[in-house]
Amino acid sequence: MEFQASEIADLIMVLVLGPIILIIVRRIAPSLLGVVGLCIALMASGYLATVLEGVLLPDFFDVVEHVSYALVGIGFVWLVLIVAKRLNEPKAAG
Repeated sequence: MEFQASEIADLIMVLVLGPIILIIVRRIAPSLLGVVGLCIALMASGYLATVLEGVLLPDFFDVVEHVSYALVGIGFVWLVLIVAKRLNEPKAAG
């Protein structure tokens, strides 16, 4: 059984801050809630896989960890593209 305290701290941080971020996003940009929620869930799964990697099935959880982080990166690029598109849309007069 081998893991570092920072891995546990990262997991706890995403589990505590994730819901707070979702509450904020729900208030200011509810249409982005799904993408942001997906990214947070994938980040949490990556951190969980990092912790579990030190306890059991290290090769499997190493793959899960890296796939999760890759999908988080894709999700955040998707989010940036959505926001950039919205910022470039002409505003309705009125």
